[in-house]
Formats: sequence, structure tokens, C-alpha cells
Amino acid sequence: MIDTDIGGLLRTHRQRTGMTQRQLADLAGLSLSVIRDLEQGRTRIPKRESVQAIASALGLTEADVAILHAGAGIRQVARHGVTAIGSGPLRIRVLGPIEVWHGDVLAPLGSDRQRTLLARLALAAGAAVAQDELVELLWRPGESRDAVSLLHTHVTRLRRLLDSSARSGSVLVGGQKEYRLVVGADNLDLLAFRELTTPTANGGPEVAFARLADAVALWRGDLDADRVASSPLYAAAVSDYAAAVRSLAGLARDLGKPDEVLTPLRALARRYELDEPLHVELILTLAASGRQAEALAAYDQIRGALAQQLGIDPGEALRSVQLAVLRRQDWRRRPGAGPIAVQQTPAAPPDFIGRSGELTRVEAALARPADGRGPAAGRIVLIDGIAGVGKTALALAAAQRLRGQYPDGQLYADLRGATETAPEPMQVLGRFLRALGVPSRQIGIDQAEAAALLRSELADRRMLILLDNVHDADQVRPLLPGAGGSDVIVTSRRRMHGLAGAVVVDLGPLAQEESVALIAATAGSQRVDADPAAASELAEACARLPLALRIASARLATRQAWTISDLTRRLGDENHRLAELSTDGSSVLNSFQLSYADLSASAQRAFRLCSLHPGDDFGADGTAVLLGLRPAEADRLLENLLEANMVMQYAPDRYRFHDLLGLYARRLLTDDGEADAARARLYAWYAETATAAMEWAYPQLVRLAGHPKRDAFFAAETDALSWLDVELPALLTVVGATAGSADPSLSWRITDQLRGYFLIRRHVDGWLDAAQAGLGAATKAGNDIARTAMLISRGQALWSVGRDDEALADCLAGEQLAFSTGWTTAAAYLSHHIGWLHLEHGRLAGARRWLDRALELTEYDQAGHVRAVALNALGVMNLDQGRLRDAAALLTSALEINETHGRELSALANRGNLASALRQAGEETRAAALLTGVLAEYRKKSNLRGELSTLDEWSSLHLQRGDAVTALQVATRAHEPATTVRDRKATAQTAATVAHTYLALGDATAARQWFDDSLAIARKVYPFIEARALVGLAAARLTAGDSLSATRAAEEALSIAGACGFDLLAQKASAVLHDAVSGTSRAAGPGRPPSRRPSPDSS
Repeated sequence: MIDTDIGGLLRTHRQRTGMTQRQLADLAGLSLSVIRDLEQGRTRIPKRESVQAIASALGLTEADVAILHAGAGIRQVARHGVTAIGSGPLRIRVLGPIEVWHGDVLAPLGSDRQRTLLARLALAAGAAVAQDELVELLWRPGESRDAVSLLHTHVTRLRRLLDSSARSGSVLVGGQKEYRLVVGADNLDLLAFRELTTPTANGGPEVAFARLADAVALWRGDLDADRVASSPLYAAAVSDYAAAVRSLAGLARDLGKPDEVLTPLRALARRYELDEPLHVELILTLAASGRQAEALAAYDQIRGALAQQLGIDPGEALRSVQLAVLRRQDWRRRPGAGPIAVQQTPAAPPDFIGRSGELTRVEAALARPADGRGPAAGRIVLIDGIAGVGKTALALAAAQRLRGQYPDGQLYADLRGATETAPEPMQVLGRFLRALGVPSRQIGIDQAEAAALLRSELADRRMLILLDNVHDADQVRPLLPGAGGSDVIVTSRRRMHGLAGAVVVDLGPLAQEESVALIAATAGSQRVDADPAAASELAEACARLPLALRIASARLATRQAWTISDLTRRLGDENHRLAELSTDGSSVLNSFQLSYADLSASAQRAFRLCSLHPGDDFGADGTAVLLGLRPAEADRLLENLLEANMVMQYAPDRYRFHDLLGLYARRLLTDDGEADAARARLYAWYAETATAAMEWAYPQLVRLAGHPKRDAFFAAETDALSWLDVELPALLTVVGATAGSADPSLSWRITDQLRGYFLIRRHVDGWLDAAQAGLGAATKAGNDIARTAMLISRGQALWSVGRDDEALADCLAGEQLAFSTGWTTAAAYLSHHIGWLHLEHGRLAGARRWLDRALELTEYDQAGHVRAVALNALGVMNLDQGRLRDAAALLTSALEINETHGRELSALANRGNLASALRQAGEETRAAALLTGVLAEYRKKSNLRGELSTLDEWSSLHLQRGDAVTALQVATRAHEPATTVRDRKATAQTAATVAHTYLALGDATAARQWFDDSLAIARKVYPFIEARALVGLAAARLTAGDSLSATRAAEEALSIAGACGFDLLAQKASAVLHDAVSGTSRAAGPGRPPSRRPSPDSS
């Protein structure tokens, strides 16, 4: 097995910085394959220069660099017992040869039995492993009479080995009956793999690719503990790895980088030579990378293996792929193609049991013929039943089994129909559309339009939509697909007659034997086997409802002294508290009441008050504030509730109620004074923490007063942004809840703080709702300063969705109000934004007046952020007009202000725009130096829009230098993410750049197609891009010999450029028009290509 210790160290350093492998390669100036080979152990002795470049990019200390350079230091292993082991962070590696690391030191594992013991516990990933199972694993029957005693000895030694790191508490815990590891994703590579392969709501295909690539890179080879390597647990982990590699291959093809996944694909194909789906992925990926001969050879190889070993021919999928390769089909996704498959559906409960008949009904209702034919419209399955009967679990299990039927993915939404906080259909539409790649500014706020857009997005896809906890048909109708191959599963407590054509699956209680099996899975099979009659009685006492069974069984699992009969008697003695939720004379909530009564007084209080959390879920930090306790105490109480199954943990440090338990907790709130005080503490904490997060993420924003010290809440910008991403739903709920309260100030304070976050993330539906609520509250309260802030927020929200006339009206009203209140900074900022709105629509005279006004208002604030953004906008305007020297001077002034005061994001926009001015002025070397730094920083910050804008300018620079081939490659790299995130303006801009590179290469046909694509978006919306594309289109038509059409395009370009004052574009249009009229065509030489559309600093 290849040695990868150096690779493990490099990977650890990289992951601490938050970089992907591609970002590190770019910063270090190395190829991606070099980074991958180092991390995966394929390079034994790396070049010193490569290690130094990586260390510099990672910002490592001299000590870290010394360890990387010194092979002996890297390979240091403790040779004198546990005391020689370092105190660095613990890492257990089971995805390959089993290893234990303490910091940079590899610990000795000793005997084969100790390795086997650790491997089995590690594969359990934190779950308990019974002592009897470990004894059977380590010793054959009759091999040792003292096996249990020897096991304790092995456990003690392993515990000492693992606990050498500076940790609080032991890593290996347990007693006489079972053992488990207390580890997280930072300590165990298997958990890190699972975390990285879990789909996230945020981020596009590039993020998904980077996460999957990091997950696959964690696998180092085969496990070297033979008895465990042959277990079902390890087989399941290997299966998950194979699934990750297949998913990574699909993403790699879609993103145009198939070469980057061929190594693990080939290795898996050699290992599973009869796996047809895996070989389909290999053949597709080979074809996509231009290796047609290898792709056909791979097909021949599996065809021969199938014939020789199984006596069968390849399946339809393999035959179709072979035919496509023979036809030289392009397997790379074309620009503008749909987004990568989305998988939002959570995993089914691990203890899901039974329901085989109901699963068959769901699958039959959604089945399609093998030829793909079926109903023109999507099918609907409605799963209904009483609370706690397991509707969601059944739907999730069905979705998991049907995943292969829906190649474009699955969408999921919990509509919370049983609560008072059900989301509006528009909120769910926004989430779905963003998941499908539609940018927020295209979604708007009209529900009917958004529903139509969702149907359009789904028309050519095959997706499954799971709508959970639905109250009525009105919640569902806007979310249904139209014609096409997408289907829907709905769960509800009510039978809904308004869903035409829905197949209804009535879900009743579990069968008796299934109920007993569920008890055994949680409380232990030995206890059930000891008293099967009592287990059956307990199942009936819980009405055979899965939720009640799980809670009751969890109580048994934590009380070894109880028998099943003890619990059954207690259930029978309890009085009904929520009698209306009874069924067939058995109170389902008796189990809730018993579990609640069994909690400590402090845990009971925590259970009640946690029902006050806004949003769907909550964290430990907010719970500590809610309860008025220290974080450690709150965390302990949450663990108590989790152990009692009174809350659910669906992600690290995130908890939620089952809707029935949430209802129960809210009904237990009888002390209004206690509830009001807790709610006030929590809401104030949300406002203060959001303000601190914005101090990290967007400190330069014009905001209302009151900025806490950011270091008191977050250690870094990434922490602040992560908190905002997670807590946004709760923050929006607080805004809505406080807008009509006795103290509405929190509604406008939180909305004002979130404006910078909304500007980048573009969650427009929530932004507009929050701005409207805050504005209404400020107006009612008569607070004109708050009204000004809310007009800024709503105006920019309207601008972000293209409603520029309404945005302008809000900005004008806000500007007047800011003057009347004496808030000069806000008045200047609004003047800048009014100027930018004029600039985007080609009204340069009006833009100059408003931007000059912003500068006048900031005359005595020379270092101010508003002055810098106004200077940037004036620089952009001069750039559009071809006044390159003036543009460079203005942009340099803005840059100096932002650099002096540490405003890095604004400074990046300034540098990118300045590079464009320098490039057009012929200062190519300076432009290249600026672009190099800007691109590295945008990639470091994972700022996709900044990256694509910079790549677009890089392409123009390559073209100007006469390297049209490289220019085309870079322009295509810029265009692909623009289409992926559905940024229409960036898509039009980059399409025009691609077209200019084709024109320079002499391919007039391709150039005309790309110019047409750009114009289809830019016409009547983005006049600068429209005029630029028309100039290029005229040149392309002239090159093709169509002088008449070239004349018309050049005349149109000249008209737009002249009316808007785009002098440089007007000169280019005049030159092409002259050639068209005279019947000559000038060669598309290097020259200076038309400018890209510069970047605003809209913060």
C-alpha cells in the first residue's frame, strides 16, 4: 500500500484553511494533479520547490515547513510507549490501513487484535458496539476462556493510546456491555467522508464537486484488518465510496474536467469488473476526456467479462453508451444546460422497519415503462395518516429506493402543516428554484410567475419532489410540476381531495411483529426475547405508532434495571393530557408524558422553552441564551433531551422537534412571564449576533448605529458567514414576529444588518419580505432614520430582481428622508446608488450628476466607504466612455481608500476594474499582475461571480496579446459558471467574450452564434453589452461576406453607443460600418478587444 503520511499532513493543513485542492493548486502555481498526487500518496519524494510553494500558499509556519521538508520528522513514530506520543489533535484513519495520529505523530497500534478492535469501533462511527460482538470478532469459539477479561485489557490499552491527545474526556467510552468512540468528523475520516458526501443547500456544482473530490481523496486503499474488512459494515462503506466516485464522475463531465476523476474510476472498475453502472460512468468519462479508443476498449472489456463469467450480454445502458461513443457524441454539458442533479431529500431513519406493502404501492404508483413512456404529466402519491404513524419515514425510504429513477435529483420541503409557522408557497418556490440554479433576481416575488418558472425548469427534467407535512391542497398546487417526467410524494395528516389523480396510500399503525422489531432495534433484542409477551403489550400501549415506540424504547435503553413490563405498567397509569390525539382508546402521548416526567426539572424547563425557537431548527448557542445558562450547561440539557428522544439532531449542533413533540412542548408553557423573558433574551441575541457577523462579513456597509465587537462572537469571517447561512430562516422569523410587537425596533435593526448578506447571497424573497416588514414597523413607529435604512434595503432588493423603476423610487424617497434627518452618509450612499441605476441603463449624464453629488456629500469624509464606491462608479463610467486615463485615476483613488482601511472585497472590485483600464490603455504587464492577485483572492474566498468576471478580463488580455487559443479556453471557463448560477448579465457578457475569441480564430459561424446568444439576453436591458455584441456581430457578418447584415448591425451598435456616450464602442462601430459600406473586411487580429462590463462595488 502506498505511503501517504505526507499527504495526510498536507490535506490537514489545506482543510484548516477551507481551500479546495483546485484553489491550493492555483495559489501555489502548480497543477491540480500535483496536489492530488501528494495528498493521495502517489508521490513518495516531492520536489522541494513544490513543497515550498504549497507551504507559502497555505501560510505555514517555519516549524510546519521544516516538518514537511524533513522526511524523518514526517514519519516520526512513537517508539517508547504511549508517553512518547505528541499532544496534537487526534485523527483516526480507517479508510485504508488503520492508523492513529496525534498531531504529526503516527502512533503504534501494536497487535492485530488491537487493530481489529479499533477498526470495528471506528466503522461504527460513534455508535455502540456490544461486548459480545467484540469477543466473537477477536477470538474464535473456545480460543480463550478469559476472552472478556482480555477484551477489557485491549480496551484499556487502546483507550490510553487514543487519549494521549490533549482532549477533555475519554475517546473510548463504555462499560461491561458495550463500547463506542466519542469522535467527530475532525477525528475520524469515515465521519468526514460522510459529511462531505452529504448534499448541502448552499452552493452550486463547483462546490459539490470540490466536496466530493475531497471525500474521495480520503480513501487511501483497503482496510488492513481482515476480519473487519469482510464485514457488512465495511462493505457498506466501500459501496458509499463507489457511489461518491460515480457522482463525482458525473459532476466532472458536467464541469468540463473529466480527467480529474479517471484515476479512482479506473481503480474501481478494475475491482468491480462486472459492475455495469460503474463501467457506464467510466466509458462516459473517457469519452468526455477525448479518449474514444480507451472508452471503446473499456466497453469491450466488460462485455467480455460478462460473457465469460455470467454468460450474458451488456445491458441497455452499456449498449447505448457504446453507440454514443461510436457517434462521437459530446458528453460535456453545453453552456446553458440545466444544473447538476440536486439531492435535498434527507436519509431515511436508520431503524426504519417494515412497510414493505406500502413501499410497493408507492413504487408501483410512480413506476414508468422501460421505454420511458408514461403519463404526460407527473404523478402524485399522497401518504396520509395520523400523527406519529411514520408518514415521513415511509416517504424518505421510498425516495431513497427510487433515487435511480430520477436522474436529475430530488427536491424536499417540510411544509409544517401542523404548526402555525408553515412557510408560504412563495418561500418554498424560491428555495426550489435556487436549488435548480435559478438566481434569486430572476425569481421575483410573484407566486404565479414563480410557479410557472418552476414548471418550466422541471419540464425537461426527471425529478422527485417530496412535500412533507402538508396541511391542505392550497399549499401543494403551486409546487406541482406540469408536463414531463417529474413526480411528487405528499405526506399529510389529512386526506386531501383537491389533488386530482393522486394515488392515496393510507398509512396505519405498524404490524405487531414490526412494532416488536422496532422495540428490539432500540431497546435491545435480548430484552425482547426475554419477555416477548410484554413487548407485544408495550407495542399496543404505544398504539403501534413508530414515534411513540421509539420514545418508549429509548427510555428502556437508558434504564437497564427496568423490564419491559415495568414501562408498560407506567404507560397504562398515566392520565391523558392531550386526549384529542388519542386513537382507539390508547393515548399516544402517554409516552411523551412519561418521558417528560422522567426528565430532571432543568431538562423539563429546557424542553418547554425550546419550543420558542424561531425557524425549523436551533443550535446550542441560541439555546443557552434562551435558557439563560452557560453554553456547557445548555449543551448538556440538549444531550439529555436527545437521549430521551424528545428532540432530534439532524446535523452537528443543530436540533429540531418532531412537529407533535413541538406542539406538546408549547402546550406545557404555562408561565407567560418566563416565556416572554426567554423570548426577549433570544431575539435580542439574534440581533446582536447578526450585527457582529456583519462586522466580520461586510463591515463597510452604511448601517444604523450600534456595532458590537465582532471578536466576542466569531473568530473569523467564514464562521460569521456560516452562522448567517444557518440562522437566516430564524432571523427572518424574528423580523416578522417583532414588526407588530410592542418593541418593533428589532425588525428594522436585523433587516438593516442583513442587507450586505442579501446583496451577495441574493435570497430575494426573504429580503423583500424583511424590508417590507421593517419599513412598515418604522413607519408606524414614526422613526425616520429607520425608514431611511429600510428604503435603502428595499430599494436594493428591488434592484437585485430587475425592478429598477421601483428601486429608483425607493432610493429617491430615501435620499430625501436621509437629508431631512441629517444622516448625510446615507444620503451620499443613496445618491451613489441612484447614479449606478442611471449608469446601468446608459443614462450617463444623469449618472454623473448623482455620483458627483455623492462625492460632494463626502467631501469631509475623504476616507469613507461611500466616497470609495462613488469613485469606483465614476471610474466605470469613464471606462465605458473610453476615457481610460481618467478611469484609471478614479479607480486608483477608490483602491487607495479601500486598501488603507482594509476593505478587501471592495478593493478587489477596484483592482479588477483598474486592470481593464490598464489593459485597454496598452499597459498589459501591469494589468496581468493585478488580475493574477485578484483571481487568487476571489478563489480563496470562493467568490464565484468575482472569479468569472476576472477570468473574462483575462480572456480579453490574452486576446489583446494575440493568443486567441488561450483566450478561448479562459473565456469558456468564465462562461460556464455564469450559466450554472444563471446570472443573466454575466452570461451575456461572457458569451460576447467567447464570441470575440472565435472571431479572432477566424470561425465567423461560431462567433455569430455566440453573439446572438449574448444579444438574446442583453437587448433593451444592458445597453453596453448590447452595443459591444452588435459591434462584434457586424464584424462576424462582414467576415462571412454578408455586408448588408453587417451594415445593419454596425448602425444599430453606433446608435446605442452614441446615445449612451460609449465613445470607444462608437469608434469601433464606426470602423466596422466603414468597412461594411466599402465592402472590405479587416482581419480579426490581436488589437484591443472591446471592454468587458466592469464590476460594481454595490456594498
